[in-house]
Amino acid sequence: MRLKKIAVLFIIIALASSMSVGCTSSNDSGPQDYSNYPEKDIQGTIMWSAGGVNDTVSRSVGPFAEDELEQTIIFTNRPGAAGGVSTQYVHELPADGYNLLFGSENPQIAKVMGTSTIDYSDFEPITILASGIGVVLVNPNSDYKSLEDLVDDMLSRPGKVKMATTGPGGLPFTLAAMMENVNGIEPQMVVFDGEAEAVTAIMGEHVDYTIATYGSCAEAIRSGKVKGLAVFHDEEIQEFKEGLGDVPLISDVYSDYNKYLPWGPFHGVFVKKGTPQEIIDILTDKFTAAANNEEYINLLINMGNIPAVMQGEEAREFIDNFRSTTSWLMYEVGATEKSPEEFGIERID
Repeated sequence: MRLKKIAVLFIIIALASSMSVGCTSSNDSGPQDYSNYPEKDIQGTIMWSAGGVNDTVSRSVGPFAEDELEQTIIFTNRPGAAGGVSTQYVHELPADGYNLLFGSENPQIAKVMGTSTIDYSDFEPITILASGIGVVLVNPNSDYKSLEDLVDDMLSRPGKVKMATTGPGGLPFTLAAMMENVNGIEPQMVVFDGEAEAVTAIMGEHVDYTIATYGSCAEAIRSGKVKGLAVFHDEEIQEFKEGLGDVPLISDVYSDYNKYLPWGPFHGVFVKKGTPQEIIDILTDKFTAAANNEEYINLLINMGNIPAVMQGEEAREFIDNFRSTTSWLMYEVGATEKSPEEFGIERID
């Protein structure tokens, strides 16, 4: 009986070995053929909540990208932790080209801010779709008639003026840090879920001011529901001239901002590192065609975004320059105790 049991055990081991060999040979059968990619629906994770700039930029390119890919993109919003929730989610999924991250700039300072251990160095940029500019906003009934009025009041009442922000890592927080570095001002921050909510808080006079992307406040400015005090840019953007009217460039008000400008948010499409290069090339080609569609370009401009189609090394250099400038800015104003050097982020002068 014992010999029979031993014999059965050897048979089981032999069968398991043969199955293992079969699996190995299947996986090592040579280069994969991705010419039919994509063969099923693609999942698109949007970094911010519905109705925000990142959401509208991403969903607007969807139909054009679907036409190019000949597959459906199923969008899901996964906001939270200044982009940390969505980056973590996509990073845990297979690197197979069927899980796309539609993200904005926020993850690029996640490491220094301590909000996540993942940034875009863990992803490959497919295409940068658009960039943007920030605008300092107040209620039309505000006593602040100019940026100088706001700055002077904040200098006279440190920590008393309320600013709507989206939390550490978001555009309002980052540009508030820039203002602290240049003007020496520090607001009392009130955190909201997104820029749309922050702009609404200005309309309702629940806070004194906010800083938002032009894309999230363009319609509110045009309708007179909010008032712009300054634009975070160093030159006029002709496409936005009519919408912004006489809102001055912040560099014209305070020249010290020139060392940071141009600076602004961006929105793009990313895949997890490890995705086959053949799939990356296909996605890059298809999304570039979609982003260059004239109808999509007009949509971006009407939404207050600057078309900025970049791929490959150009896209990588762009997002890494953003990471350097913003990470060191945060460190200089004491918004984080972690030096960018700890993460291998070099200072770009």
